[in-house]
Formats: sequence, structure tokens, C-alpha cells
Amino acid sequence: MSATGLRRAKELYHDRGRRARELKAEGQRVMGYFCCYTPLEMMTAAGLLPYRIMGDTREPTTVADSYLDTNFCPYVRSCFDIAMKGRYDFLDGLVWPSACDNLINLAEVWTYNMRPPYFFPLDVPRVPDELALGFFKEEVGSLKASLERLTGREITPEGLIEAIKLHNENRALLRELYELRKGEPPLIYGSEVTQILVGVMSLPVEEVNEMLRAIIEEVRSRRDGPQPRSARLLISGNELDDSTLIEVVEECGANVVADDLCIGTRFFWKDVEMGGAPVAAISRRYLGDIACPRTFRGGGDLTREQELAERFGHIRDFVRDFNVNGAIIYVLKYCDAEEWDVPDLRDYIQELGIPVLHIEHDYSMAAVAPLRTRLQAFVEMVG
Repeated sequence: MSATGLRRAKELYHDRGRRARELKAEGQRVMGYFCCYTPLEMMTAAGLLPYRIMGDTREPTTVADSYLDTNFCPYVRSCFDIAMKGRYDFLDGLVWPSACDNLINLAEVWTYNMRPPYFFPLDVPRVPDELALGFFKEEVGSLKASLERLTGREITPEGLIEAIKLHNENRALLRELYELRKGEPPLIYGSEVTQILVGVMSLPVEEVNEMLRAIIEEVRSRRDGPQPRSARLLISGNELDDSTLIEVVEECGANVVADDLCIGTRFFWKDVEMGGAPVAAISRRYLGDIACPRTFRGGGDLTREQELAERFGHIRDFVRDFNVNGAIIYVLKYCDAEEWDVPDLRDYIQELGIPVLHIEHDYSMAAVAPLRTRLQAFVEMVG
């Protein structure tokens, strides 16, 4: 197979909308979505292309300033800003999860001003218990019925199971890609992984899987990958869909080998379990298996140690499995859910014997340069 996987992924990273527009011109319907809580299998089974909405750290936010307060989440403001500038005019609709307060508050502003041809508000509970799961199954069932009315196409159990298999294959391939980061040196740069993830969230899942197989084969055989570095870092936080920050970390002398990010492991680490009713399996995976601060875990009769393990145990596993010796907590300004987790998360990671750097970011390129000195000092301390 020709070594085109990485090159194609990087092209998609720099021009995310190109392939979606091509497919749109061929008659494919494109459904925009926010956040990793949106059940992609349902859209795939309906014959729709799921397209993850992202902002643009290189585009100054201007139009959105007339509609949203400046203390609004900068990522959400950026998404709305470039949408108002026509960058998402190819979307046939939106599936909108109640992932956080900023997205909930943006929904009416977006629909009033953008008038999307289709809009489905997906109510995602804040706890993953059985009562909440029963409610969420009803929500996912309502989404199914709504997409069937939109497309005039029945989403059969067999079609939904096939979609689950495709997306589970996608998740397995992404985990295989991450396996290539475990060695010393890792076989792929963390910045390249970010570019791949941004690119694949704009393609049909079948194309994504084909491209990932090519990328994995290419990375295994290439000779121009990362060099050994004494600092092996994990980045935890929310929306990091621009590779520039990770490139700066790499330029400072570290390898970024693992993450706990919205477009990283939170998006794909756990599969939908096969067997049983597919709607129930999808609901359980999306509500129960995504490790995001917006979903409350712990409490009740748990001890403090047990509660922290419930909330952050997956990060302990990443530290061990990827041989991590330093962590960066990356949080967007005004993201209350992430910020509230920072003190506990920082303490939890430090108790593992891992130094931590906490940075706050305003989702713009202008904010990256001033961080270089702090990042350099941290990498030198870890190394």
C-alpha cells in the first residue's frame, strides 16, 4: 500500500470541510454534531455522514461578539463565529447534546440565527446510574425516530448492529494507533495523532477505517518518527483540536504519548458492547463509558480514595501503560466542569509520582506563544 495515509490525514486536518462538501455534491446528507456524547452509530445507520463541529483557533472571533458574552467558552464562541461566516453551510442539520452549560445556552442562539433545516436536542443526563440510563435510552430512541422521519429510511436492528460494528472497528483502529506510542521512542508524534483525529471526524466511518489501516501500516515502517526523549507526557483536558500546542511541547524536547481529551481517548477508548438490544447498548456506552467531568461519578458511600479512583482511574492506567512521567492539564477558559476537576485531578496525578503543569487556554493561536516558557521549564524539570 502506498504511503499516503498520513499525508491524506494532514490534508484533511488543514481543510476539514473539503471531503464533506464533495460528498454533499454527490447527494450525501451531512449531519453536524458536537461532543463525544453524540451516538454516531445512529447517524451512520440512517445513511448520514456525522461531521464533528469544531472551531478555528486561527480565525479571530468577530461576528460572535455581537451575540455572545466574552466570558462564554472560547471554543463554543469560535464554532458559532465561523458558522455565522458560512463555514458550515453544507450541513443538513445538527444533533445537539446537552453536554455543558455553554452548549445548552448556545442552542437557541444558533437555531434562531442560523435556521438549520434539522435540529435535534439530545438531553444527556449528568449521572450514569440506572435511572438516568433508562431516560437516556428513551432519548436515543427519540433520536432514532426523528432521523427516520428526516431520511424516510427505517433504522432496523440489523442496520444499527452493522453501524455499531463499523464504529467499533474504528475505535479498535484508533487504539491500535495509540499502541504505537507506547514504545521508546514512540513511532508517531502526538501532534500527528491530533491531526489524524481532527481529520477522521469529517469522513464516513468506512473511509476513516481504510485510512487508519493505511496510516498504521505506514507508521510501523517509516524511519523518520520521533526521537527518544526523557520526558514522556500525557495531556488531559477538553477541546484540543489544533496541533500547535503539542508541536510546541515537542519542540521543547518532550514526546506526548497519551491523552485524556475530548477528541482523544474520551472519544473512542470504549466500544459499544455487542449483544442485546442495540439502542440499549449504544445508550449505555455513551452515557456510562465516556470519562468526562460533565458527568458526575463517585459520591454515595465511597471513600475519598474510591471516589477519585472512580473519576480518574483511567488516567492512572494511561500513566502506567504509556510510561508517562509528566502530565499537562489543559483547560479552556470559562469551562467550569473541567476547572472544578483540576484540584482533585492534579492531586491524584501527583500522588502517582507524576509532576503536573496546569495551563488555561483561550482557544487561539495568540495564546500559545506566551506558554512556551512555562512549557519549556516544565519539560526540563520532567527530563
